[in-house]
Amino acid sequence: MTHRCLSILGSGMVFSLLTAQHVFGAVTVLTVPWDPCPDPSCRTAPTTPHTSYPINSTTESTIIMGATVPSAVGSSDKFMVDWHFGDGSPDATFALTNPYDISTTHQYPASAAVGTIWTATVTVTDTTTSTNGSANYYVIQESNDCTKLDSANRPVCLASRVNVAIDWGLWYMHQTMWRSTSTAGGKTVSWGGWDGQPGSSPCPTVKGNAWDCGAYGSIDASNVQAFEVNGHLQNGPSTDPYSDDVARGLARMTLFIANEKNLPVTYNYDPAKQNYTCADHTLPQTSDAGACTGHGGRHYYNPSATACTSPPCKVTYDGNGNGLMAYSMDGSGEYSYTTSPFLDALVATGTPNAVAQTGNYAGDTFATIVQDIMDFYGYSQYFDDYDVDRGYARGTNQSQGGAWLYGPQQGDDNSTSQWAAIGFISGFRGFGLTLPASVTDFNQVWITNAQDLQESAPTGPDPYSKGGDNLGAYGYRGSLRYSNAAGPFAVTPSAMVQMAMDGVGRSHNTAFGDATTDFDQRWNTTETYYADNFCNAVSPYNQVVNAPRAYMYGLYSFTKSMLLHNAGGSLAPIQYLRTETPNVFTGNPNVPANSIDWYAALSAANGGKDPCDGVAQTLVSYQSKPVYGTFDGHWFGNTYYISYSTQAAYETSWALIMLQQTVFVSCVKNLVGRGAPSGSGPPSVTLTWTNQANATSYVVARSSTLGGPYTSVGSSSGTTFVDRTSGLSNGSTYYYVVLPQIGSAEVCQSNQASIKIPQ
Repeated sequence: MTHRCLSILGSGMVFSLLTAQHVFGAVTVLTVPWDPCPDPSCRTAPTTPHTSYPINSTTESTIIMGATVPSAVGSSDKFMVDWHFGDGSPDATFALTNPYDISTTHQYPASAAVGTIWTATVTVTDTTTSTNGSANYYVIQESNDCTKLDSANRPVCLASRVNVAIDWGLWYMHQTMWRSTSTAGGKTVSWGGWDGQPGSSPCPTVKGNAWDCGAYGSIDASNVQAFEVNGHLQNGPSTDPYSDDVARGLARMTLFIANEKNLPVTYNYDPAKQNYTCADHTLPQTSDAGACTGHGGRHYYNPSATACTSPPCKVTYDGNGNGLMAYSMDGSGEYSYTTSPFLDALVATGTPNAVAQTGNYAGDTFATIVQDIMDFYGYSQYFDDYDVDRGYARGTNQSQGGAWLYGPQQGDDNSTSQWAAIGFISGFRGFGLTLPASVTDFNQVWITNAQDLQESAPTGPDPYSKGGDNLGAYGYRGSLRYSNAAGPFAVTPSAMVQMAMDGVGRSHNTAFGDATTDFDQRWNTTETYYADNFCNAVSPYNQVVNAPRAYMYGLYSFTKSMLLHNAGGSLAPIQYLRTETPNVFTGNPNVPANSIDWYAALSAANGGKDPCDGVAQTLVSYQSKPVYGTFDGHWFGNTYYISYSTQAAYETSWALIMLQQTVFVSCVKNLVGRGAPSGSGPPSVTLTWTNQANATSYVVARSSTLGGPYTSVGSSSGTTFVDRTSGLSNGSTYYYVVLPQIGSAEVCQSNQASIKIPQ
């Protein structure tokens, strides 16, 4: 999603400008803003336009133009809707049937020049009272030229495609939401949701039959989060129809959160002594109880861990001292899976001090609920370690300690564990809550024990088979060699999300051009495995075990891992997925060797030079596949089997979150700067950006290489920074990002600003 800082008044083009939401008489019309303007100073008339683009020289993209008539809700009057598109084409006129949906579709002229702006006007007339109201919907012609690159070295055509896909997806969720209002305890509450309630279906209808998607309340939470990370919040402007959707969704969502008294968990091992491999990188064996005799002895990955130096150790997780832990009661019965989406949606509000309206937590702050959920995940972590010292081959047992299964303290499962990890990460980074060292110390044991290190070189063409090259892969409930249910491409990136929580990330390796190779290669090995398989041929709906990009659930995990990569405790999102294996990614001279832009890559079939499409174009291609009938903006069926509807119901929200390149918060997207050459002083770069909600400060980081890695050059408590540090020179280009901080935690990484200092 591209946020354009564009003034329509200053565009130099001639057209009719009306206020974004005018009210005439008693009819109130609202159009969906592209940028809802979180800053109150711009809320009176948000004019940032929506995207349209030419598919080719004769065909324009079909866009959705969303609008509502809230004043008509409950009215018995008759209304007529008229859309005037502003491009000389005939108006679209129809009778109002649903006040929450007076949308229309349109194709603007494919021949229009890039930068052309149209002002569409929708007018609703109450034919009973002869009153009316109007609102504007702004559209800009964007480029579909994939040969041109933006400041982040990405094809400009991709942003156009993504922006249109996001518009379609958000409006689909708006259309499928059920809404009602009730009074409880003298308080009127407006509800809404997507969890199988009467009046809507969270899934598309195919030939008259709705897919059975279940009635899990966490679908509601995931959809709410998708709106939020796209900038639409419950406290957003009243002129944004999505503000009402989010507020309703939150009111419904908190009904599904239960709580009970905190209980202690007793850990039975010292994570400092169990997180090890042999000093020559071979696996510990049961024959010597894991002593690595003849292999240089043990190498400990986390010898300074102090979570439990004298087991057994009893820990009660109660970060706010209220004696409670909270979890999902959404109907799934799988608490570790479906609790985290509620936490993520609360954090994505950006308002830790906001108060819940409904449920067990009515009157409590969002921060209280988030902390209680983190306490639940702490309690649920598996407490024991059945590894080689107990006679189990490494990676063969689901109880090798430190992870999560479906319910509390059941065992270890890489699929469910990513949800605990993302919950801890978002609570820590988004709300500034504490991430207990005990959680990460014990989880590190699991990511060491469950990593597949059996094969050191390819032995077959199938990455899924036990005879293939599984080096670095993770399995369902152990290493992939021993536990390969559903294939490696959901559980392997899930393990990378856990590494991100634990601060395990990229390390030095001569294969990447580094001078030395660090001992700890856990992240590098797993990233290489995923990268080597990233471009595996995608045959939709039946190749999830062989192709990472065919599996929406796994793709969501992978996106989290790239954005939350946290080497050594410093947030460092990854733009270029890389591999130690040469000649995997060839053809695109604009990216570093042996790497691919995992988000923005474009294959030749879609106008690019990469060996395959990245996450963004893959999702754009999957949106509303023709097999499901008329295009309407949803995603469905790109997950573990087409019939596995439990996951499929979440796909629209997951896609919208991934397309936004975020996980739990909408980050700074308008970092800009200018360079000044040396003269009376050294060369400098001045940076500016808009405020991030709840940020207490900003780390400013610089790189001389596109896409990083970045090095901190200072910090700012405001939204400006002047870089005068050493290393700047006239005529050179530098790449900057800012990382908003809440307390000591870096929340996210901004867009990259490319700045050249003049000669």
